[in-house]
Amino acid sequence: MEMYELKNDFLTVKVNSKGAELSSIKDDKDIEFIWQADSNFWGRHAPILFPIVGRLKDDHYFVDGKEYKMTQHGFARDQEFALESQTDSKLVLTLTTSEASLAKYPYHFKLSVIYQLVKDTVQISYLVDSLEKSEDMYFNIGAHPGFSVPFDKDLKFEDFNVKVDPAETRTSIPIVEHQIDLDAEHKVENQNFAMNRDEFKDDAVVYRLNDPAVVSISSDKSEHKLTLDTGNSKYFGMWSTYPDAGNFMCIEPWWGLADKKDSDNNFKTKYGVNKLAPSEQFEAYFSISIK
Repeated sequence: MEMYELKNDFLTVKVNSKGAELSSIKDDKDIEFIWQADSNFWGRHAPILFPIVGRLKDDHYFVDGKEYKMTQHGFARDQEFALESQTDSKLVLTLTTSEASLAKYPYHFKLSVIYQLVKDTVQISYLVDSLEKSEDMYFNIGAHPGFSVPFDKDLKFEDFNVKVDPAETRTSIPIVEHQIDLDAEHKVENQNFAMNRDEFKDDAVVYRLNDPAVVSISSDKSEHKLTLDTGNSKYFGMWSTYPDAGNFMCIEPWWGLADKKDSDNNFKTKYGVNKLAPSEQFEAYFSISIK
């Protein structure tokens, strides 16, 4: 397991080779913006979700009649990624098919995770390459970065606010017992809220995206502001612990969703699944900025 560092005049970023997980973002004042994985609340920093987002119904699925078992968010977050290239401002880590992955997921793939520093912004891309020669490949992918809140030691979680720009009506997709409930989808005019635990009492808050959004965490008591641009993601979730008081907030761009509550477990027809033709590539991207 290796820890890689990127650095410029604005930010210092650390990435763990295990899971290609973003483990630290510090500004030029040495303030940490990534949750430091306190296992008493949530023992991860920013896992990458592949080849599923969320949970499968009964933790299994079928491809062409064959059953596979997979736990929540898939296996990539627990795998060792290989270093493909690194400079002071750019890092590329990769994960490819293995015997272990084929036992859980029948497709041959290459997953490249790219981190690049551009001034006060971390640009993040996931490239999914199908290495299949004759059949389509199906997958989901997502990000799960946790941000340390409060940013300032003398403030508290409830001093901060979440704002989603541009202001528009979006569709909320409820999660009930780890499955999405499309029958209960509803329109929400305002996604902004003051940070509080009750927002997450039913699980993550999930929205459908038609266009990119910028989600920010800030406080009128702090000079610091964190923003996440959802890039080309199809959905985004927000989550923190409830009722436990973990001092973090996750903003999660997703290219896929958990199973529907009435899923038939057929992976090829899974709601929100992505499909790649043989040798085709899929690119997912988003960014995190510190002001």
